[in-house]
Amino acid sequence: MDLEITLIFSILLVIFTLVLTIRVIDLRESPVTRSFHSANRKINPLMLQRAIRAHGNLLEYAPLFLILLFLCEFNQLNEFYLVMSATLFFIGRLMHGIGYGFMLHSPIMRIGGMSLTILGFLLLLISASIKLFAS
Repeated sequence: MDLEITLIFSILLVIFTLVLTIRVIDLRESPVTRSFHSANRKINPLMLQRAIRAHGNLLEYAPLFLILLFLCEFNQLNEFYLVMSATLFFIGRLMHGIGYGFMLHSPIMRIGGMSLTILGFLLLLISASIKLFAS
């Protein structure tokens, strides 16, 4: 058992986590990233707060999803449902992270992102429940 689905989506989520991490570091005016911007750059405090929350929000949801994905894949649930739920979850996290962490106002990205996140979770939960109770 290779657990390739969990591995692939773990990699994708870690890459996006690093993108959001770098965004927060940059908005906190790190000396490392300061040299990439003009000297008179102004940081919007609300944008910094939103970037921090987008990063934190991903870190709140991703571990739970990956644990459940791992358990489902380990128990050999249907790969189609695993990939579908993980794809929905990942797209949802991308939409929410970009819409909330990089934009000041984007309700479509934020609400759509959370909707896809929840849909990904639900699909995985339903698949796991059917496997558990059908046995």
